[in-house]
Formats: sequence, structure tokens, C-alpha cells
Amino acid sequence: MKNLSAILEKMYSKASLVKGLVIVFVFSTLFFVGCYEWRNIIQPDTATINSHFDVFVSAQDDGNPDNDWTNPDLIDYGLFGIMLPDGWTVKDSIPFTIVCTDPEYTNSGILLYSEARSQTLRDSIPPPPGYYWWGSATASEASMVYFDSLYFEPRIYTGNTPGEYFLRYAIGDVDYWDRNPADDISDPIPITLIDNTGIGELLTKSNVSLYPNPATDQLNIDFEEYGREVIDMEIVDMTGKIVRAGQLVDNKTTISLNGLQKGVYFVKLQNGQLSESHKILIN
Repeated sequence: MKNLSAILEKMYSKASLVKGLVIVFVFSTLFFVGCYEWRNIIQPDTATINSHFDVFVSAQDDGNPDNDWTNPDLIDYGLFGIMLPDGWTVKDSIPFTIVCTDPEYTNSGILLYSEARSQTLRDSIPPPPGYYWWGSATASEASMVYFDSLYFEPRIYTGNTPGEYFLRYAIGDVDYWDRNPADDISDPIPITLIDNTGIGELLTKSNVSLYPNPATDQLNIDFEEYGREVIDMEIVDMTGKIVRAGQLVDNKTTISLNGLQKGVYFVKLQNGQLSESHKILIN
């Protein structure tokens, strides 16, 4: 009889533990699952090959009456993803801002690329052929206490093949994302990529200014006409050695020349199939 009582007591304790865990899970789900949704995604209708564009995105409370944004434990790693065509990518380190109804809790931070979160998206929502998920997570925990909205502007770099494409955007947090893809995933948003190789004047001397020339510590590269093209830049010495390399993504860029020897150099600029070289002197 004593053995039976002990067994029943043990079973009751185990059942209570399971019940308690279920309650904890349901309680946490109320706070972290389905808490926010996309408010605005402002994406251009067209872009050019080998270029970039910015997208303004914002999210808000999804209107669930069970949401309680006053809970002081609403602190977690936020997640963001974009389904992109192959050959496209996103600039890493995306600044974000979380706006709270109590200004004291408004906070900001950085979204960093995460292979683990990218893989979670790929596993949860397999992209169609020719597409992939780019996923990111906040660099540190973000506070959602008294949450009102959040916003940021990812910069997207296009590929080199014109055509009709689409992008999808996903948002969530670690607590939710580890079980499901995201709080909210946008519908596919179409975008047309056009060929800009006809802009033959982009890299020519009439459109590009390199100064001062002769140069000493730095070189400025300005474009009179510029449409957000991504321009590959190389500075090559007389032996053919590349001494500086990078990408130009603005109409005005300053390049450091510190450490380079005096002499003649060539600045090679390339956008897609377009390529031009400009001679400079460092003294």
C-alpha cells in the first residue's frame, strides 16, 4: 500500500511539473508569438543592374489583445530576413530604432548578418529556385517594453542580370523564430531590374572628377551624374600591382593614399561591362 501511495505521489508530482511547464510555455507564447507585424515596406518598383537601393521598413503591434507591452521581461534578440534573387545581397550592419510609448524605453542598435538565422529561414520557408534567404539578428538584446513601432532601412545590392524579380521580408525574434519562421512575412513585392550598360558616360572623364591630381594623402572621386550604381574601384601602380581596392556607392568618395609611394598610378573604375582607367600622380 505504501508503494502504491509513493507511485501515485510521484505520478502526481510529474503531472504537476508538466502542467507547470505547459503554463509557462503558453504564458511566454502570449508575449513573444505574433507580437508585431509589418506596417510599411517602401521598395522601389525598378532598379538597375550592379547598383543598390534603400528600402524603408517599419513594424507595429499586430493588434492582438493578449499583447502586454508593459512586461519588463520583453527583452530579446530581434531578427530580420529578406528573400533575395541569387546574385543580390544586403549591406551588413543595419541600424534600427525601436520606438516605445514611454520614451524612456526607446532604444536602437544594429542588425548583423547571421548564417544560423539565414539557415532557419531556408529550412522553414524554402525559397523557390533562383532565390535565397539573407537573415540577420540584432547585435545585442533589444527592449520591447512599451513597444509602439520599429523601423530601419536595409540597403540592397542588385545582380547583373536584368529581369522581373520579387523580394520578401520577414521579421521576428529569437524566442519565436526558433520554433517558427517569423512573426510576419510579407507577400512577394515585385521589382524590375533594368540594364544600365547604355549609360556609356558614367565612367568617362567628362562625368568623373579625380582630385587633387597630383595627390598626396587622399584622393576624391566625384560623379557628376550618378544613379546609385555600384562601381568597383582599383588603384594600380606602374608594375600592375593593385594597391587599393573597394566599391564606390555614392556620388562622392574620398580614398586614403597613406602609405603609397610617390609615382604614377591608374584608377580603374568598373560597373558591369563598363570599364575606364584614369591616371593620377602621387607626390
